[in-house]
Amino acid sequence: MNHPFTRNLVRSGRELEIPADKLATDVLIESAIPIDIKCSGGICGACKCRLVSGEVEHRDLVLSKMQREEADILCQSRAAEAGGVVEEVL
Repeated sequence: MNHPFTRNLVRSGRELEIPADKLATDVLIESAIPIDIKCSGGICGACKCRLVSGEVEHRDLVLSKMQREEADILCQSRAAEAGGVVEEVL
């Protein structure tokens, strides 16, 4: 089940609210933040991003357990808890 959360973008200094009914990549595109995206399903890895902090629920099929400590796949990852905050290099 999806829940709303916040993404803090380190480079741009922006804070984006991701509603339960949208993918983070949808909100990033709507906010005119350039990102690479190909599949939207978490299988290609094009939208991989460096994770700075936050508990992440990884739903991708790309990253290894070790990689998930430092990165996430924007199209499928969400904060692990409702109202959580994920901080990334974007």
